[in-house]
Amino acid sequence: MTLFSRRSRFNLFVLLSLTASISSLALVNSAGDADARHRRGHQSRTAKPALPVVPPVPLDNPRAATATEAPKPEEKPVEEIQKADPKETPVPDQKPVTEPVPEAKPAEKLVELPKAEQQGPKPEDAISDERPEHDQTPEKTDPATSPDRVYQNACPAIMNGEVQGELVPPLSEGTCGERSPLKITAIGKDNPVKFAAPIITNCAMAGSLANWVVEIQKEAQKNFGAEIESIATGSDYQCRKVNNGRKGRVSEHAFANALDIMSFKFKNGKTTELGSGWKGKPEEQAFWLSLHKASCERFMTVIGPDGDAAHQGNLHLDLGCHGKSCEARICQ
Repeated sequence: MTLFSRRSRFNLFVLLSLTASISSLALVNSAGDADARHRRGHQSRTAKPALPVVPPVPLDNPRAATATEAPKPEEKPVEEIQKADPKETPVPDQKPVTEPVPEAKPAEKLVELPKAEQQGPKPEDAISDERPEHDQTPEKTDPATSPDRVYQNACPAIMNGEVQGELVPPLSEGTCGERSPLKITAIGKDNPVKFAAPIITNCAMAGSLANWVVEIQKEAQKNFGAEIESIATGSDYQCRKVNNGRKGRVSEHAFANALDIMSFKFKNGKTTELGSGWKGKPEEQAFWLSLHKASCERFMTVIGPDGDAAHQGNLHLDLGCHGKSCEARICQ
């Protein structure tokens, strides 16, 4: 009974040991098979990788720059080049690569200069000839050829020799002005009559005065036995209101469209003034009355001593517009 029990226990122990060995071997084989399957799956995945959604950006080859960049030849200093060939054109200064040009120190900027240098260059000397063409200061030109004259009009009276004078730059003073003013020194083509001082007027007035003086010459010969030598005038172009008033409409003088006649000098030395001659000697009265009549036939406004107190010493002539159709005349 005891021996059988011992043998039974021994056999049971051996059986359990074999069972444990077989189980361990089975577990090892299962783990090996799983590891093999894992390696096969990993290889299959790495062999055919999936394409990325965004393609990778290629990186620069660090060896490309060093491989393609050719060595730069060593530059010779400017002094050696000039010494080698003195006749050669001087090489322009180059900006330093390693040593930048030091800025001027504050102490150097405060160095006291002679009085002549402290004053600096004259304005005309400060203009550089190296500036771009569009930035250069334009040369002074004569008013007769100024680009500002492009919108002015030529005057036939000057071109035909009916008056002597020139076109001057436009006039502009607020509401006053004239686009094509003239500076007139004499009127009349065949027998010019000078003004005692040049007058500023427009082309229309210049042409009317040239026709007007022809009739006045006849009256001068008739009443004084001589031709007119010169005419003294009052206001020509002047930016103001009528009769120099503070209120009311703007005068025709403000548009170079009016002229005031004051006196005449004849070639025989005689003279006559409106202020004293209007009711002066018979020849003076006849002359001024004839002149007034001839003026009313050639101008739109004529105002003399009988018109108002402001014109006792000057005969006002203008080409201003009166009436709806600008055909009415004022003769006083």
